[in-house]
Amino acid sequence: MRLADDDRGRVPFALLGVLLLVGSATFSGALAGHDPVADRRVDDAMDRASAQADAAVRAAVGDAAREAAANPVTSPANTTVGRLLSDERPFRDYLRLRIALAATERLRAVSVARGDVNATATLPRPTNESSLRAAMDRVSISSRENGTVLVATVENVSVEVAREGRTVAAEDATVTVGVRTPVLALHDRTEAFERRLDANALDGGTLDATVTTGLWASAWTRGWSQYAGAPVDNVVSNDHAALATNAGVLLAEQQAFGATDADGRGATGRAAVQVGAQSLLSQTGVPAAPELANALPAPNPAAESAPREIPTNRTINASVGSAADHALVGLLDGRGDAPAYDDVVAEAHRAAVEIDAETDVLSRTEDPPEHSGRGWTLVSISTDTSSSAETVPTRVPAVEADTVVVDAGSRIVTTVETTTRTFRRGNETLQTEARTETRTRVDLAAVVDPAAVSAPVRPIDPASTPGGALDGENFAGAADAAADMVVTRGGFDDIACDVATGDPPEPRQATAPSADGLDRWVRADLVDLADRVRDRRVTASARRVAAGEANLAAELAADLRADRRDLVGAPTAYDGVADRTRVAVRATYLDRVLATLDRRANQTAAASDAADNASRDADLGSLSDAVRAEEVARAALGDSRADGASGTGNESGVRFVPDADPMYLSLGGLDGASVPTVARGGTYHPLAARNTNLFTLPYGDAADTVLEPVFGSNRRVPLRVAARALLAADSVLANTNGTNETLADRRDRLETAVDRSVVPAETAARHTLRDHTNHSVTERQRILERSLGAWDDPAHRALAITNGSAARAIAVEAAAPGTVEADLLERRLDVAFRTVRRDRSTTVPQRLTNRTVETTRTARQQAVADVATDAAMNATEDAVADRLNDTLDSRFGKSFKRVPAGMPVAPVPGSWYATVNVWDVAVAGEFAQFRVHARGDTESLTYARDGSTVALDWDDDGVAETVGRGDRVSFDVDTTIVVAVPPSGVGVGDIDGDADERSEGWQGGPGCTVAADCPPDE
Repeated sequence: MRLADDDRGRVPFALLGVLLLVGSATFSGALAGHDPVADRRVDDAMDRASAQADAAVRAAVGDAAREAAANPVTSPANTTVGRLLSDERPFRDYLRLRIALAATERLRAVSVARGDVNATATLPRPTNESSLRAAMDRVSISSRENGTVLVATVENVSVEVAREGRTVAAEDATVTVGVRTPVLALHDRTEAFERRLDANALDGGTLDATVTTGLWASAWTRGWSQYAGAPVDNVVSNDHAALATNAGVLLAEQQAFGATDADGRGATGRAAVQVGAQSLLSQTGVPAAPELANALPAPNPAAESAPREIPTNRTINASVGSAADHALVGLLDGRGDAPAYDDVVAEAHRAAVEIDAETDVLSRTEDPPEHSGRGWTLVSISTDTSSSAETVPTRVPAVEADTVVVDAGSRIVTTVETTTRTFRRGNETLQTEARTETRTRVDLAAVVDPAAVSAPVRPIDPASTPGGALDGENFAGAADAAADMVVTRGGFDDIACDVATGDPPEPRQATAPSADGLDRWVRADLVDLADRVRDRRVTASARRVAAGEANLAAELAADLRADRRDLVGAPTAYDGVADRTRVAVRATYLDRVLATLDRRANQTAAASDAADNASRDADLGSLSDAVRAEEVARAALGDSRADGASGTGNESGVRFVPDADPMYLSLGGLDGASVPTVARGGTYHPLAARNTNLFTLPYGDAADTVLEPVFGSNRRVPLRVAARALLAADSVLANTNGTNETLADRRDRLETAVDRSVVPAETAARHTLRDHTNHSVTERQRILERSLGAWDDPAHRALAITNGSAARAIAVEAAAPGTVEADLLERRLDVAFRTVRRDRSTTVPQRLTNRTVETTRTARQQAVADVATDAAMNATEDAVADRLNDTLDSRFGKSFKRVPAGMPVAPVPGSWYATVNVWDVAVAGEFAQFRVHARGDTESLTYARDGSTVALDWDDDGVAETVGRGDRVSFDVDTTIVVAVPPSGVGVGDIDGDADERSEGWQGGPGCTVAADCPPDE
């Protein structure tokens, strides 16, 4: 269709003209009544008011940031305004609320006049909870440049222009401003700092990692020093925990803020000097710790001189030791169920003289029996057998490698068996015959078959003739008996027929005579082997021992089993019967050693399980869990050191400087008047600590649990422990002029008990001398008096019995020194002493030992305090420590350190493999006030948390309503420490009598630091 022909939707031109004329007239009239100058005033006022609104909001954001930083809210109150803040982000909500109220107030001053035109910017003033929430909801915040720039957006800012009271223009504006204020950075970094203080190491807890790693390092250093004899009474102390805690705080500050509190660094350094643990600073990774530690004066030499590295990579060696002696004596004296020496020697000389035979049926033919027919009854059966032998080339039967073949022969035996059956029917009799012929090859050997022993099967050469080691007769007589057996049984023809018909010759028993000097030779070889085995040792990580993961007895047994073949030393062929006897004795001995180690491995496992259960019962978890936790802490601490102060915001030109009050979290109480936000009458404890040593004297339930698998539940202590306790009491009495009557009385009673417990060992020594020497009764008594007289008091005599000195002295007195006899006697005496120490009669009452130890410690502490007072009065402050140590060393020596601590792993009397102890450490702390100052390319801003209540008059009624509280920065840390040292010595543990060490502010658990808010100490 053409356009000219399409009239759809067309408007007539005439109508279009009319509309244009009317519109032109209307527009001209409007122009005639409009003032362009007035409109420009409205627009200008509107623009100026909007600009002032931006400035007002910017100023409000700055005001709010300063107020929120100075009095932050981290815990909302249950009030009208407090309920507006979320539990997840109360500070940000509080900051938004502050911005909303400050902006409302600042916008009231916005007023722009242009002639008769006036422009204002306003926000609705809240009058109730709903409008207050709406005011806060109009504000949103975010941060840029690592929190150093606060971006705030305020919605629905009403900008109005009025002329003569009549609104001529209005709009709702959204104002967004960016203010260079680090308020969010300050808060976020403080929150991150607190998380580093309160989280566990696995979750990024710097303090937990620092305290755990530092205390483990310190405890292992001091524990091993104590084991070596250094005067260390308290392996883990609350002072060490406090120092590690403050070191961890410094490290957390460095990580969170990129800087540390300078006053805190100085205070921590001074505390390290007082505690005598400068090396702990390096072990915890404190910023600039090496420089700080090296700049400190030398500590008290009596405290410690620790290496800078974490010393938990130590190892513990365990040897077969007494297990070798126990097996040797048991073998020689026939103790236990295992074969005895005499039996092994006799069996090695015993042999069977017999005919070995192998048979092979070559053919078998059988004639069928004749049938008797119907009605016949079988009356009888008879069999006739005949055999003949045919000689064939000899084929010797297979025999063991140590079997001696004296003679051999092979035959083919033809055996004919005729069976006759008799039948009867009435008066008639009938006989039938059946014939079976069998051809059998019979290979024969007349042999001497040595009795089975524990030695490997090897040929014996010579065996049937004299000679070899010691030139003995060997099995020559048995070989003659074997040859005679062939003759007496009619030769190999008759023997082959007998074997084929099931009637072989019965074996005979023969015994080879012992070679001259055999016993002396075998015993000397056995003692040499026992010495080699005794010195066999394995090395295990002390950490594995501490975790209960290393069973040293089991590892020793596995090591011996792996080398048993080499230790037995069997040759390719025995040099006669004597040589086979020697090797059989060696093999039997090694089996006894392995059995002893297996028993000890079971005891080790039982003791380790008991120690682990004791740890669990004390709510410390398993020992292996504690070791794994320290490994996690050490790895986490290493990672955090590598991270350094990443993400601290320094790249934006802003420095964050922490400022803590108190600068050092001490265990002592502070006067409330000197601490912000603490009542003047109160005592403030910034740090509270408790550490509990699980296994220490006096013995208690935990120790009983571990000792029970060996000694039973009898509330008694081993003789060694009681003897050392007695020596400690003797030392204190001697150095205090015996003025403590209570200690003297308890010491005398303990000496009586120790003296009584030594008697069974002396009786065992008499019996050993009687059974294994030729001395008379008088001589034996004289030997004991002379040898044991070297220890003229019960304590030293008891220790000599438990450490092997007494056995050596008696053996040397009774036999010629350096001889096999003296060596064996010493081992017999030592085994006798070990055996008797398992009995109740050689243990000492636990209560008597504990009470003596407690009194000894009290008297010792008083004596040391007196010496310390005297040193302080007669020396300058710098020389007090040196004078004190010199005085203690000269007056007391190391005798106070004789009381053992810790629990033996596998507490077999006198032969355990390690000593382990466990500490539970808990620390709780808080800062009365923790401030962070922002400096640099920003306004100087301080963020402060001091536990104060924050109030706000949000509705201008003159009453400030509580918003919440800015919680103090607080934390609590729990860690478990396990230390393992080699056996014997003084062990490892706190021996100062304070197994449950609590600081002044500790009230039943972590988290309670202000005395006024807590119950009294328990």
